[in-house]
Amino acid sequence: MSIEPFIHNEEEIVQILLDNTGDMLCVLDLLGQKPKVVYMNKTAKEILGYTLEELNAIGIEAIRRPFNESDEFALHLSELQNRGNAVDYVRLLCKEGCEFPAEVKAKIVNHNGKLFNIAVARDITERFNYEVKLEEEIDAKTKELQENLNRLRSFQAILDANTILTTTDKNGIITYANDRFCELSGYTQNEVVGRPHNIVRHKDTPKETFKELWSTIRKGQIWQGQIKNRKKNGDYYIVQTAIVPVMNSSGEIEEYISIRHDMTEIFKKQEKIEELARTDSLTGLANRFSLSEELSKITQGSMALIDINRFHEINNFYGDAIGDKVLKAFAKKLASKMKRGFKLFHLQGDEFIILNTTLPRDLFTVEMIELNRYMSNEVITVDERYFYIQTTIALAFESPELLLSSVNLANTYAKNNKLSFNTYSLETSLEREYKENLEWAMKIKKAILEDRITAFFQPIVCTKTQEIYKYEALVRLIDEDGSVISPFFFLDKAKRSNLYKEITKKVIDKAFNMSMKNEINCGINISMEDIANPTIRHYIFEKLDSLEHPERINFEIVESEGIQNLEEINEFIQTIKSFGCLIAIDDFGTGYSNFAYLLQLNADIIKIDGSLIKEIAHDQDTYDILKTIVSFAKIKNLKTVAEFVSSPQIHQKVLELGIDYSQGYLFGAPQAIE
Repeated sequence: MSIEPFIHNEEEIVQILLDNTGDMLCVLDLLGQKPKVVYMNKTAKEILGYTLEELNAIGIEAIRRPFNESDEFALHLSELQNRGNAVDYVRLLCKEGCEFPAEVKAKIVNHNGKLFNIAVARDITERFNYEVKLEEEIDAKTKELQENLNRLRSFQAILDANTILTTTDKNGIITYANDRFCELSGYTQNEVVGRPHNIVRHKDTPKETFKELWSTIRKGQIWQGQIKNRKKNGDYYIVQTAIVPVMNSSGEIEEYISIRHDMTEIFKKQEKIEELARTDSLTGLANRFSLSEELSKITQGSMALIDINRFHEINNFYGDAIGDKVLKAFAKKLASKMKRGFKLFHLQGDEFIILNTTLPRDLFTVEMIELNRYMSNEVITVDERYFYIQTTIALAFESPELLLSSVNLANTYAKNNKLSFNTYSLETSLEREYKENLEWAMKIKKAILEDRITAFFQPIVCTKTQEIYKYEALVRLIDEDGSVISPFFFLDKAKRSNLYKEITKKVIDKAFNMSMKNEINCGINISMEDIANPTIRHYIFEKLDSLEHPERINFEIVESEGIQNLEEINEFIQTIKSFGCLIAIDDFGTGYSNFAYLLQLNADIIKIDGSLIKEIAHDQDTYDILKTIVSFAKIKNLKTVAEFVSSPQIHQKVLELGIDYSQGYLFGAPQAIE
């Protein structure tokens, strides 16, 4: 069949296309006062539901609902006639009463002098709904973005108000510095922005620190640590720093944010604490701890111990106040005789140490003989009283780690044999020391076998209410005659005779049993040596696992030396805390304990050393230092305990400082609890 007749029947083809299109087509005659619909295609009739006659009867205005109510049909037609074409977005009302959004494209056509409006309308319900949904999503995302921006502005305001903040590009060039950074460093923003961050580098900060820092952050990891920085005026400041890499969407580093907290005052206070820890409060001389540090630094030297004979008679007759004044005057005279290379220390009571690192043995001996003669001929005047002092001097020339014990043995020998001068020797001292150690080893071993190693318990009270919070377990040895022996006399001997581990286990057993039996909280001391010992660690874990309420046990870490294995210590602490136990740092403020030490350990409690507490009633510097410690503890949400609270005056100061708990003879001495 030839297709030509069909192709040449153009009107039929057009009609087929018009009736089968998905769009609605209307032709309006614009002559006359009211537009008249002269044609509707099949699609328009089916969708709208009107016939041509019905639509003309009600008029286009009856089914047209403009999105903008002010957009009347007459105005639309006027615009159409002026422009020749237009697009109209309206809702069309069907005969059944439903309506739908439509896009109407209209064009003016002049046919044989008559104007017609050819309007093609398309149902845009799906597109309209999508656009509405899209607009809602855009509004929601915009709102969320605005909220996030507001939140970020709040975060920045908080950071700016409370931290020292800078940002740098990936090469370390400063791009932003907040006001607190400028105030602390002394530089203006114009002076630092665009400059390398090493503008504030201090020469005291090791190069290795920065090498580790850059190695860490270039891997996209956060670096944390303490840095000493240089101010513009040459002064220094110390900050606890966290440097955070900021990544882009591709995972590449765009910049670094550095957040810091000023630790300068805290570290200066720490230096003051360490100075106090190394200084005897009565005489102002270096103390035993300072002597231990000096001995650890030298490879050879000699030592003299100066002891005032019968000094206890002065204290007994005149009282401690006069005795203290005599000691201060004696220390001043002794210090005036120190030569170059001599270092003077006040250990305790009437004992003084001279450490020599320059003179050979024979010359040092001559100097000490002369010093003994000089001090024994001196008269000390205190409160118009005259005191004639006699001294004993003992010498030792051993290796540094044996000097102190050797000179003490030499002094004991001199006292027992009424000598004014004695030099340590194997013949007079070592044999006695071996014998004494052997006797103590036998005594301790027998006490362990006969269950005479026990624990005494001292109450720790709430400072405000004085109600008992918990007890601290303290090791004691009960002698065969029933007398109680302090650990001062036997603990070192136990370590030398390899019995220390057994004593630790005994105290753990006694303390744990007492806590569970009496349903009270109990603190137990544990040393770095204990934590490093796998046997002790596993023993503690097993005992805790067997307890019904392990959370009643607290552990007080006693540090005889600095941290050697931080990872091992933190692993122990983490395991202990899994049982619900709390961790305290004992004797804080002296020895190796300091603020940096606290930042490395996940402790809960600070026990402030008694050597500081006992001074606060009359020493303002110590009081101010303790105020810093307590403030630091509150910032870190740590509880505080004051040790050696022995009088109402000290308790009042502890109360003023806001220390949470107190321990000392004012509230109870260590005693057995049956």
